[in-house]
Amino acid sequence: MILLVHGWCCIPGFWRHQLGAFAARGYDVAAIDLRRARRRGDAIEDFAVEVVAAADARHPRDIVLIGHSMGGPVVIEAAIRLGSRCRLVVGIDTFTDAAFYAGWPPEEIARRTEAFASDFGGAMRAMVDRLIAPANKPRVLPWVAEEMAAADPEAALWALRGLLAWDIGGRLPAARCPIETINSAWLDSTRNKVPGLDRVRVHTMEDVGHFPMLEAPERFNALALAILEQSLPA
Repeated sequence: MILLVHGWCCIPGFWRHQLGAFAARGYDVAAIDLRRARRRGDAIEDFAVEVVAAADARHPRDIVLIGHSMGGPVVIEAAIRLGSRCRLVVGIDTFTDAAFYAGWPPEEIARRTEAFASDFGGAMRAMVDRLIAPANKPRVLPWVAEEMAAADPEAALWALRGLLAWDIGGRLPAARCPIETINSAWLDSTRNKVPGLDRVRVHTMEDVGHFPMLEAPERFNALALAILEQSLPA
């Protein structure tokens, strides 16, 4: 079974090009809606609990977790909890950027959330505009920006604080399954890489930004399906 986990302020509909394509190849696939998660404490852990609950509801023994952006940390935490039931983790434009996945002290987290706290919709639209490759903006930007700007600001800030506090270096060793990620070559920066991620196999896609599954769905699906077939031999 494949569980698709969306990113910060995103929606399950961002996987609209993947659900049918993966199902057509014989995979049992579902998209998780993190917006329904109960806020008990730490956002990333609470989201991971939702993913594990979705897996338990279907009772599979072989699970693949695919997480976009913030969904990457979420699926790492879920994989830790699922243990041997999780066969593979695939990130989408995630894991490698120290600006988001290396863990930050409280004062820096407060500084980085300030713009969203003061003007959530405006800050969100500006961020999305920076993250989509220029050639793809006419098709993708309006819908993505408006969906993300419509998120509940209070819940969004809670999730962002949890994401910025999460440290991949401290959590990655506890995940036992193989971990791969499909990242944007356009956004990739060697100056801001998280060190020590040797066990994460990184694939890059050209001419896409932070939303490759929406910006170039056919190329993305081909790469993702190839990873699945290579990592999960019949």
